[in-house]
Amino acid sequence: MKKKAIAFFPAHPSQIWMLRPVADELSKKYEILWFLRDKDVACSLAQRLGLRYEVLSKASRGIIGNAWELFLNIFKCIKLTLKYDIKCWVTKYGCGNIAARLLHRGSVSFSDDDIEIIPLTAISSYPFADVILAPAVVRMGKYRSKTKTYQSCHELFYLRPGRFTPSPEIYQHLGISPDQRYGLVRLSALQAHHDVGIKGVSEAVLDQLIQMTQPQIKIFITSEKSLEPRFEPYRLPIPVDRIFDALYYAEFLVSDSQTMTSEAAVLGTPSFRLSDFVGRLSVIGQLEEAGISFGFKPHQADLLLQRLNAYLGDPEMQRKVKTDHERFIASVPDAVPIFADAIDQVVLARIGTK
Repeated sequence: MKKKAIAFFPAHPSQIWMLRPVADELSKKYEILWFLRDKDVACSLAQRLGLRYEVLSKASRGIIGNAWELFLNIFKCIKLTLKYDIKCWVTKYGCGNIAARLLHRGSVSFSDDDIEIIPLTAISSYPFADVILAPAVVRMGKYRSKTKTYQSCHELFYLRPGRFTPSPEIYQHLGISPDQRYGLVRLSALQAHHDVGIKGVSEAVLDQLIQMTQPQIKIFITSEKSLEPRFEPYRLPIPVDRIFDALYYAEFLVSDSQTMTSEAAVLGTPSFRLSDFVGRLSVIGQLEEAGISFGFKPHQADLLLQRLNAYLGDPEMQRKVKTDHERFIASVPDAVPIFADAIDQVVLARIGTK
């Protein structure tokens, strides 16, 4: 008997990583179809991971562009649902949820963002989903009653020890010897609808960081936006699917990216975040409370550099971060089976066991 089809539609590259172990879990029972928006490195990442996928659209910019893209993608999702007889859409991107509701199919949304941070995503996705899946600390507002929660964060879906094994071959990709200390900088494009007015790591901070750490520590920069020519020699020279190896062996991460900040923290690499979002996001707040991530507002850039410099010169502080990381990982259960079971239950509720 042919397996029933479930559609996975990650709207952001990090969601590909997050959903892949869930898809692997469900592939024993269902046919998994992947659909993507051509956003940032999403397509190249999917190719590197060996996923078969269809691209629905090129990611637009601005509220009007995104609204028009969403509108057109609703009709594309309707056609795909009928073409492949999709029983359930799993996506945070509302077009799949809306199409599923119109065709009386199952729909699962998910989030690790507090509802007030992503109001447009919430309005276009959550009302149409059968269930929303989210970490327990996330503020879901009026959608709390239809949210199934778990004691974890999305980065641990794919970076939990045992699911992710770091490879020291990353040093060859970096072009450095294994005894060379290095740090990473992540610069976000800050162009999403929820990034309006948000500031992060400036060029002045980059200059100070490089001056402070070299030559003892080599700096690599990974950036969603173009870099000034003087920073190009620092660009991270690795394939997109090797970023977690680079994060794992790094001395630290300085970042204005919320996702990579969390990824570094759960890998045990202390993350120093400089962003207007500091103090506003529940999931990263949990990591900060655990002592494995450190948040600073843009006007506190000097304080961030001071704290980082102190960390690099204090073995006791380094041991404490390591201990706090081990304690945090041990306290968080694996949420992938919970996530997969919730999707399975939505499918069964919609179509039974036929």
